[in-house]
Amino acid sequence: MALSLEVKKFINSEHVGKYVDIYLPLETLPQQPKKKRQPKREAAAVQDDDIKEDGPIEGVQDGLGENAAQAEPQIEEPEGPEAAYETVRIHYMEEGNGEPLILVHSIGQSIYTWRSLFYSMAQSYRVIAVDLPGFGYSGRPEEYSYTIEEQSRSLELFLDAIGIESAHFMAFSMGSGYVMDLCLRHPERVGRVVLLAPGGMAPEMPLAIKLLDSSLFGGIASIIFGMRTLENVLSECFFDQTVGVKPDVIEEYYKTICDSAARRALRLSFHNYDDENWLAHLRAAEMPVLILLGAEDKWRTTDQAELIHAAIPDAGYSLIRNAGHLLHEEKPDKVMAALLEFIPVISPEVE
Repeated sequence: MALSLEVKKFINSEHVGKYVDIYLPLETLPQQPKKKRQPKREAAAVQDDDIKEDGPIEGVQDGLGENAAQAEPQIEEPEGPEAAYETVRIHYMEEGNGEPLILVHSIGQSIYTWRSLFYSMAQSYRVIAVDLPGFGYSGRPEEYSYTIEEQSRSLELFLDAIGIESAHFMAFSMGSGYVMDLCLRHPERVGRVVLLAPGGMAPEMPLAIKLLDSSLFGGIASIIFGMRTLENVLSECFFDQTVGVKPDVIEEYYKTICDSAARRALRLSFHNYDDENWLAHLRAAEMPVLILLGAEDKWRTTDQAELIHAAIPDAGYSLIRNAGHLLHEEKPDKVMAALLEFIPVISPEVE
């Protein structure tokens, strides 16, 4: 009952939460004179009915809410006469006190994936769930390839924008690559890390995902990725189908990936997810890492998880029974218990 109430009060909306601007460097673009650029409103999310098989969902937008004026104070634009950058508005939700804990979703998701854990975590930590560029209600960068390095850099810039020097992290699935890349580049900014079902593209993933990764068919696959396809994909991610394969869950997942810009982000994110670099350098990881895997995960094998576990010098590993790929949505109590044991809550000193 308590869990049901927590999920119910979690509102996944562009009008809830906070916004902050980050400035993504565009090293690949020709150098050009710096000019003042104002954040621009994204185009309406659903413009062409032919990109979806189930018809439009009312009230969907790309990422800028009407409460954008209530965003956090913006950081200054990059200095330099030849700066090349793109302004992206980042959407996030923050709750609680204590040490900061950043929640990073996987490709095609939003902060909605943390709905069953968010308020429980906020009882012990300062929890910050962020929509990565291209997803949720964050902006859709136009000059962006959605590589691991770019998303890792966006996380770093997000920390700068909200004034956090270092934090703990929890990342899910392919979001683990973004976090681990940040860990390897800037270990001083990372405390402890929890990786849920970590890894990249795998043979066990469904055809709909593999087609998005295809150079030949990726564009078409992103266009026809409708509600029915999403429902089939989600059904593979849960051991208990009654938990996640419900109309409201499917609709919440779908409404932030149904616009053309989000579909571009979806396709490029899968296609450009090259995880060889961070996997090859895991032995250089200096921070404690906990790996959690659902025992019934159809997309990640125990062999894959154990390889990552063995490569990280200071890593723990645990299986959660009766849970599939989306273990944090299916067994939030088990994940929460593991988190509290791994990242002890620091109580404020009493004078």
